[in-house]
Amino acid sequence: MPYRRLPNTDQARLRTLRAILGASATQQGDSVVSYKSQLEAKTLLQNFEHAISLYQQMYERQITANKGFQEVFQNAKLYLSHFIQVLNMSIIRGEIKAEIKRLYHLPADAYSMPNFSSADALVEAGAHIIEGEAERIRLGGTPLYNPTIAKVNVHYDIFKEYRLNQLSLQQNTQRYAVQVNAMRDSVDALIADIWNQIEAGFLSLPPYQRLETCKSWGVIYYYRRGEALLTPADDLPTLQIEPQKVVASEETKTEVEQGPALREHLLFDESERQESAADTSKMHTLLQKKKRNRTANQKSPLLSLFFQ
Repeated sequence: MPYRRLPNTDQARLRTLRAILGASATQQGDSVVSYKSQLEAKTLLQNFEHAISLYQQMYERQITANKGFQEVFQNAKLYLSHFIQVLNMSIIRGEIKAEIKRLYHLPADAYSMPNFSSADALVEAGAHIIEGEAERIRLGGTPLYNPTIAKVNVHYDIFKEYRLNQLSLQQNTQRYAVQVNAMRDSVDALIADIWNQIEAGFLSLPPYQRLETCKSWGVIYYYRRGEALLTPADDLPTLQIEPQKVVASEETKTEVEQGPALREHLLFDESERQESAADTSKMHTLLQKKKRNRTANQKSPLLSLFFQ
Protein backbone atom coordinates (compact mmCIF):
# COMPACT_ATOMS: atom_id res chain seq x y z
CA MET A 1 0.00 0.00 0.00
CA PRO A 2 1.46 3.42 -0.94
CA TYR A 3 2.21 5.88 1.81
CA ARG A 4 0.47 9.23 2.19
CA ARG A 5 2.12 12.63 2.55
CA LEU A 6 0.68 15.98 3.60
CA PRO A 7 0.54 18.80 1.01
CA ASN A 8 3.72 20.88 0.83
CA THR A 9 2.29 23.99 -0.87
CA ASP A 10 -0.55 26.36 0.00
CA GLN A 11 -2.41 25.64 -3.24
CA ALA A 12 -2.19 21.90 -2.55
CA ARG A 13 -3.63 22.46 0.93
CA LEU A 14 -6.55 24.40 -0.56
CA ARG A 15 -7.22 21.66 -3.14
CA THR A 16 -7.20 19.01 -0.43
CA LEU A 17 -9.69 20.87 1.75
CA ARG A 18 -11.97 21.52 -1.24
CA ALA A 19 -11.85 17.84 -2.22
CA ILE A 20 -12.78 16.77 1.33
CA LEU A 21 -15.74 19.15 1.52
CA GLY A 22 -16.88 18.27 -2.00
CA ALA A 23 -16.84 14.52 -1.33
CA SER A 24 -18.62 14.99 1.99
CA ALA A 25 -21.38 17.02 0.32
CA THR A 26 -22.05 14.37 -2.33
CA GLN A 27 -22.06 11.38 0.02
CA GLN A 28 -25.44 10.03 0.99
CA GLY A 29 -26.15 8.83 4.47
CA ASP A 30 -23.61 8.99 7.26
CA SER A 31 -20.36 10.61 6.16
CA VAL A 32 -16.99 9.08 6.96
CA VAL A 33 -15.87 12.55 8.10
CA SER A 34 -17.49 13.85 11.27
CA TYR A 35 -19.69 16.95 11.16
CA LYS A 36 -17.32 18.77 13.52
CA SER A 37 -14.36 18.15 11.22
CA GLN A 38 -16.38 19.30 8.21
CA LEU A 39 -17.30 22.55 9.97
CA GLU A 40 -13.69 23.16 10.99
CA ALA A 41 -12.51 22.45 7.44
CA LYS A 42 -15.04 24.88 5.94
CA THR A 43 -14.11 27.69 8.36
CA LEU A 44 -10.38 27.11 8.03
CA LEU A 45 -10.64 26.96 4.24
CA GLN A 46 -12.33 30.38 4.10
CA ASN A 47 -9.81 32.00 6.46
CA PHE A 48 -6.85 30.40 4.74
CA GLU A 49 -8.06 31.46 1.29
CA HIS A 50 -8.58 35.04 2.52
CA ALA A 51 -5.10 35.22 4.07
CA ILE A 52 -3.45 33.82 0.94
CA SER A 53 -5.41 36.23 -1.27
CA LEU A 54 -4.31 39.25 0.79
CA TYR A 55 -0.71 38.08 0.77
CA GLN A 56 -0.72 37.62 -3.01
CA GLN A 57 -2.30 41.05 -3.56
CA MET A 58 0.28 42.81 -1.39
CA TYR A 59 3.12 40.89 -2.95
CA GLU A 60 1.97 41.81 -6.48
CA ARG A 61 1.62 45.47 -5.46
CA GLN A 62 5.14 45.37 -4.03
CA ILE A 63 6.55 43.90 -7.25
CA THR A 64 4.73 46.48 -9.39
CA ALA A 65 5.82 49.40 -7.20
CA ASN A 66 9.39 48.16 -7.16
CA LYS A 67 9.77 48.85 -10.89
CA GLY A 68 9.00 52.56 -10.41
CA PHE A 69 11.14 52.65 -7.28
CA GLN A 70 14.19 51.36 -9.16
CA GLU A 71 13.84 54.12 -11.76
CA VAL A 72 13.62 56.83 -9.09
CA PHE A 73 16.54 55.25 -7.22
CA GLN A 74 18.75 55.39 -10.31
CA ASN A 75 17.83 59.04 -11.00
CA ALA A 76 18.63 60.16 -7.45
CA LYS A 77 21.92 58.27 -7.51
CA LEU A 78 22.81 59.81 -10.87
CA TYR A 79 22.15 63.41 -9.75
CA LEU A 80 24.03 62.99 -6.47
CA SER A 81 27.06 61.43 -8.18
CA HIS A 82 27.13 64.25 -10.80
CA PHE A 83 26.98 66.91 -8.08
CA ILE A 84 29.91 65.30 -6.25
CA GLN A 85 31.88 65.18 -9.52
CA VAL A 86 31.29 68.91 -10.03
CA LEU A 87 32.41 69.54 -6.44
CA ASN A 88 35.62 67.54 -6.96
CA MET A 89 36.38 69.34 -10.23
CA SER A 90 35.96 72.71 -8.49
CA ILE A 91 38.40 71.59 -5.79
CA ILE A 92 40.90 70.39 -8.41
CA ARG A 93 40.65 73.74 -10.23
CA GLY A 94 41.26 75.55 -6.91
CA GLU A 95 37.90 77.26 -6.80
CA ILE A 96 36.96 75.52 -3.54
CA LYS A 97 39.26 74.41 -0.74
CA ALA A 98 39.60 70.68 -0.13
CA GLU A 99 38.76 71.10 3.56
CA ILE A 100 35.21 72.05 2.55
CA LYS A 101 34.54 68.42 1.67
CA ARG A 102 34.27 67.65 5.37
CA LEU A 103 30.96 69.52 5.36
CA TYR A 104 29.67 66.84 2.99
CA HIS A 105 31.10 63.98 5.13
CA LEU A 106 33.57 63.25 2.33
CA PRO A 107 37.34 62.64 2.73
CA ALA A 108 39.40 65.72 1.80
CA ASP A 109 42.26 63.76 0.23
CA ALA A 110 40.16 61.41 -1.93
CA TYR A 111 37.96 61.90 -4.96
CA SER A 112 36.11 58.60 -4.97
CA MET A 113 32.34 58.30 -4.92
CA PRO A 114 30.44 57.36 -1.75
CA ASN A 115 28.68 54.04 -1.49
CA PHE A 116 25.40 54.29 -3.39
CA SER A 117 24.86 50.54 -3.79
CA SER A 118 21.77 50.36 -1.55
CA ALA A 119 18.77 52.54 -0.86
CA ASP A 120 19.76 53.04 2.78
CA ALA A 121 23.28 54.15 1.79
CA LEU A 122 21.84 56.57 -0.76
CA VAL A 123 19.49 58.10 1.82
CA GLU A 124 22.34 58.69 4.25
CA ALA A 125 24.83 60.03 1.69
CA GLY A 126 22.21 62.22 -0.01
CA ALA A 127 21.29 63.89 3.26
CA HIS A 128 24.97 64.69 3.95
CA ILE A 129 25.48 66.18 0.47
CA ILE A 130 22.40 68.43 0.63
CA GLU A 131 23.15 69.63 4.18
CA GLY A 132 26.83 70.20 3.33
CA GLU A 133 26.01 72.31 0.27
CA ALA A 134 23.53 74.39 2.28
CA GLU A 135 26.17 74.96 4.98
CA ARG A 136 28.83 75.95 2.41
CA ILE A 137 26.49 78.50 0.83
CA ARG A 138 25.63 79.87 4.31
CA LEU A 139 29.35 80.39 4.93
CA GLY A 140 29.58 82.51 1.79
CA GLY A 141 30.35 79.96 -0.88
CA THR A 142 29.13 80.20 -4.47
CA PRO A 143 26.37 77.72 -5.40
CA LEU A 144 27.34 74.94 -7.76
CA TYR A 145 25.51 74.43 -11.01
CA ASN A 146 24.80 71.66 -13.49
CA PRO A 147 23.20 70.21 -11.50
CA THR A 148 22.14 72.64 -8.85
CA ILE A 149 21.55 71.43 -5.34
CA ALA A 150 17.84 72.34 -5.71
CA LYS A 151 17.43 69.91 -8.62
CA VAL A 152 19.35 67.25 -6.73
CA ASN A 153 17.08 67.80 -3.73
CA VAL A 154 13.94 67.32 -5.87
CA HIS A 155 15.04 63.92 -7.14
CA TYR A 156 16.24 62.99 -3.68
CA ASP A 157 12.83 63.82 -2.13
CA ILE A 158 11.04 61.78 -4.83
CA PHE A 159 13.36 58.88 -4.07
CA LYS A 160 12.61 59.09 -0.33
CA GLU A 161 8.85 59.14 -0.98
CA TYR A 162 9.03 56.05 -3.15
CA ARG A 163 11.26 54.38 -0.62
CA LEU A 164 8.75 54.95 2.22
CA ASN A 165 5.96 53.53 0.05
CA GLN A 166 8.07 50.51 -0.79
CA LEU A 167 8.90 49.93 2.86
CA SER A 168 5.20 50.08 3.73
CA LEU A 169 4.37 47.50 1.05
CA GLN A 170 7.16 45.23 2.27
CA GLN A 171 5.88 45.43 5.84
CA ASN A 172 2.32 44.60 4.77
CA THR A 173 3.51 41.70 2.66
CA GLN A 174 5.59 40.38 5.52
CA ARG A 175 2.66 40.69 7.94
CA TYR A 176 0.34 38.66 5.71
CA ALA A 177 3.09 36.13 5.08
CA VAL A 178 3.39 35.59 8.83
CA GLN A 179 -0.38 35.05 9.10
CA VAL A 180 -0.35 32.47 6.29
CA ASN A 181 2.63 30.71 7.83
CA ALA A 182 0.92 30.56 11.23
CA MET A 183 -2.19 28.96 9.70
CA ARG A 184 -0.28 26.21 7.88
CA ASP A 185 0.23 24.14 11.04
CA SER A 186 -3.51 24.21 11.83
CA VAL A 187 -4.40 23.25 8.28
CA ASP A 188 -1.93 20.35 8.23
CA ALA A 189 -3.15 19.04 11.59
CA LEU A 190 -6.80 19.14 10.44
CA ILE A 191 -5.98 17.43 7.12
CA ALA A 192 -4.11 14.63 8.92
CA ASP A 193 -7.04 14.05 11.28
CA ILE A 194 -9.58 13.96 8.43
CA TRP A 195 -7.40 11.58 6.42
CA ASN A 196 -7.36 9.20 9.38
CA GLN A 197 -11.17 9.26 9.44
CA ILE A 198 -11.36 8.64 5.69
CA GLU A 199 -9.00 5.67 5.74
CA ALA A 200 -10.79 4.18 8.74
CA GLY A 201 -14.15 4.57 6.96
CA PHE A 202 -13.02 2.65 3.86
CA LEU A 203 -10.85 0.08 5.62
CA SER A 204 -13.09 -2.82 4.57
CA LEU A 205 -12.64 -2.19 0.84
CA PRO A 206 -10.12 -4.13 -1.28
CA PRO A 207 -6.69 -2.50 -1.70
CA TYR A 208 -7.10 -0.88 -5.13
CA GLN A 209 -10.69 0.24 -4.53
CA ARG A 210 -9.73 1.66 -1.12
CA LEU A 211 -6.83 3.56 -2.68
CA GLU A 212 -8.93 5.12 -5.44
CA THR A 213 -11.77 5.97 -3.07
CA CYS A 214 -9.47 7.69 -0.57
CA LYS A 215 -7.81 9.62 -3.41
CA SER A 216 -11.22 10.89 -4.53
CA TRP A 217 -11.63 12.25 -0.98
CA GLY A 218 -8.40 14.25 -1.29
CA VAL A 219 -5.89 11.85 0.30
CA ILE A 220 -2.50 12.15 -1.42
CA TYR A 221 -0.53 8.91 -1.88
CA TYR A 222 2.99 8.27 -3.13
CA TYR A 223 4.59 5.00 -4.18
CA ARG A 224 7.93 4.02 -2.73
CA ARG A 225 10.84 3.33 -5.03
CA GLY A 226 10.46 -0.13 -6.52
CA GLU A 227 6.97 -0.61 -5.08
CA ALA A 228 4.48 -2.36 -7.37
CA LEU A 229 1.53 -0.27 -8.52
CA LEU A 230 -1.89 -1.34 -7.34
CA THR A 231 -4.22 -2.45 -10.14
CA PRO A 232 -7.82 -3.71 -10.27
CA ALA A 233 -6.40 -7.24 -10.49
CA ASP A 234 -5.25 -6.92 -6.88
CA ASP A 235 -8.91 -6.83 -5.79
CA LEU A 236 -9.82 -10.15 -7.48
CA PRO A 237 -10.29 -13.12 -5.12
CA THR A 238 -7.56 -15.73 -5.08
CA LEU A 239 -8.65 -19.08 -6.58
CA GLN A 240 -7.97 -22.09 -4.32
CA ILE A 241 -7.62 -25.44 -6.11
CA GLU A 242 -9.05 -28.32 -4.04
CA PRO A 243 -7.38 -31.76 -4.30
CA GLN A 244 -9.29 -34.13 -6.60
CA LYS A 245 -10.99 -37.09 -4.93
CA VAL A 246 -10.33 -40.45 -6.55
CA VAL A 247 -13.56 -42.44 -6.92
CA ALA A 248 -12.88 -46.15 -6.56
CA SER A 249 -14.67 -48.58 -8.87
CA GLU A 250 -16.79 -51.45 -7.64
CA GLU A 251 -14.07 -53.99 -8.50
CA THR A 252 -11.48 -52.00 -6.57
CA LYS A 253 -13.81 -51.68 -3.62
CA THR A 254 -14.42 -55.47 -3.69
CA GLU A 255 -10.70 -56.12 -3.87
CA VAL A 256 -10.07 -53.82 -0.95
CA GLU A 257 -12.87 -55.39 1.06
CA GLN A 258 -11.61 -58.96 0.47
CA GLY A 259 -8.21 -58.01 1.80
CA PRO A 260 -5.31 -60.48 2.27
CA ALA A 261 -7.34 -63.61 1.42
CA LEU A 262 -7.97 -62.43 -2.11
CA ARG A 263 -4.32 -61.53 -2.61
CA GLU A 264 -3.25 -65.06 -1.50
CA HIS A 265 -5.78 -66.64 -3.88
CA LEU A 266 -4.51 -64.53 -6.75
CA LEU A 267 -0.92 -65.51 -5.98
CA PHE A 268 -1.91 -69.22 -5.94
CA ASP A 269 -3.67 -68.93 -9.32
CA GLU A 270 -0.68 -67.18 -10.75
CA SER A 271 1.68 -70.05 -9.73
CA GLU A 272 -0.67 -72.64 -11.29
CA ARG A 273 -0.79 -70.67 -14.52
CA GLN A 274 3.00 -70.57 -14.61
CA GLU A 275 3.31 -74.41 -14.10
CA SER A 276 0.64 -75.07 -16.78
CA ALA A 277 2.52 -72.87 -19.21
CA ALA A 278 5.77 -74.77 -18.52
CA ASP A 279 4.11 -78.20 -19.19
CA THR A 280 2.57 -76.91 -22.41
CA SER A 281 5.97 -75.73 -23.60
CA LYS A 282 7.55 -79.19 -22.94
CA MET A 283 4.79 -81.04 -24.85
CA HIS A 284 5.17 -78.70 -27.77
CA THR A 285 8.91 -79.38 -27.88
CA LEU A 286 8.39 -83.24 -27.92
CA LEU A 287 5.80 -82.97 -30.71
CA GLN A 288 8.22 -80.97 -32.82
CA LYS A 289 10.99 -83.57 -32.36
CA LYS A 290 8.63 -86.43 -33.29
CA LYS A 291 7.52 -84.59 -36.42
CA ARG A 292 11.11 -84.08 -37.53
CA ASN A 293 11.93 -87.79 -36.97
CA ARG A 294 8.92 -88.88 -39.02
CA THR A 295 9.95 -86.65 -41.88
CA ALA A 296 13.50 -88.05 -41.86
CA ASN A 297 12.20 -91.68 -41.99
CA GLN A 298 10.14 -90.91 -45.04
CA LYS A 299 13.17 -89.59 -46.90
CA SER A 300 15.45 -92.63 -46.05
CA PRO A 301 13.84 -96.16 -46.35
CA LEU A 302 16.97 -97.81 -45.05
CA LEU A 303 16.83 -95.88 -41.82
CA SER A 304 13.17 -96.64 -41.42
CA LEU A 305 13.99 -100.30 -41.05
CA PHE A 306 15.85 -99.58 -37.90
CA PHE A 307 13.14 -97.34 -36.49
CA GLN A 308 10.20 -99.73 -37.09
